Amino acid sequence: MRTFLLEYGLYVEWALALAEFVLMLILFSDYGKKHAPIILWMGILGAGLFVDALIVGLGFKLIEPVLLIFSRARFALHGLMLPLNLTICAMAIPLRPIPRWCVYGLTPILMALGGVAGWSRELALQDTIGDIVRFASVSPKDSWMEIVNSVITYGTIIVLIVTGIYMLLRERSSSILLGSVLMFAFAALGPATGSFDLIFLISMFGELFLLLFFVVFEKRHVEEE
Repeated sequence: MRTFLLEYGLYVEWALALAEFVLMLILFSDYGKKHAPIILWMGILGAGLFVDALIVGLGFKLIEPVLLIFSRARFALHGLMLPLNLTICAMAIPLRPIPRWCVYGLTPILMALGGVAGWSRELALQDTIGDIVRFASVSPKDSWMEIVNSVITYGTIIVLIVTGIYMLLRERSSSILLGSVLMFAFAALGPATGSFDLIFLISMFGELFLLLFFVVFEKRHVEEE
C-alpha cells in the first residue's frame, strides 16, 4: 500500500476529491428535498473536506507563496469544519433542549478556536510524495495550535463514536458508528504502520468513509421536514 501511495499519490488525492465532491452534491440535493438541518450541516462538512482535498491536489500547480496561503486556509478550514460533527451528533440523537442548545453554542466557539489555530500553525514545504506538493504543520507538539487541533480532532471522533454506539443500540442504525470507526482507523493507520509522511493522505480515506456513511444515514433515517 505504501509503495502504491508513494507512486500514485496525486491520482489517489484527485480520486478522493472527486468522491467527496459527489457525496457533497448528494447531501445538498437531499437537503433541497427534505429541508432537514442535519443534512445541511453534513453537506457543509462535505464541502470543507472536498476543498481540503482539492487544495492538496492542486499543490503541484501553485507557486510556493500562493500554495502557502492556500495551505493556511486549508488548515483553518480543517479546524472550522470538524466541530460541525458535534452539532450533527446533537441533531442525530434525541437530546433534551438545554443540552442540545449547549452543544449548538459550543460548536461556533470551537470552530473559531479551530480556525484561528489552523491558520496560525507553523508550516513547512514537504518533500514530494506521489507528485503531491504541500505545506505541512511543523508546530511544536506542545504549542497551543497543536493542542487545540488535537483536542478538536480526537474530541469530535470520540463524540462521533459514542453517538454511533447510541444510534446502534437505540435506533438500530450502524451508519454513524461505521463512519466514525473507519475515520479513527484510517487516522491511526499511518502512525501504526510507521508511514508518518503519509498520514495526511491515509486519513483522508477515513474522512471519505465518514461522509459516505453520513449519506447512508440521512437517506435511511432522516425524514422530510
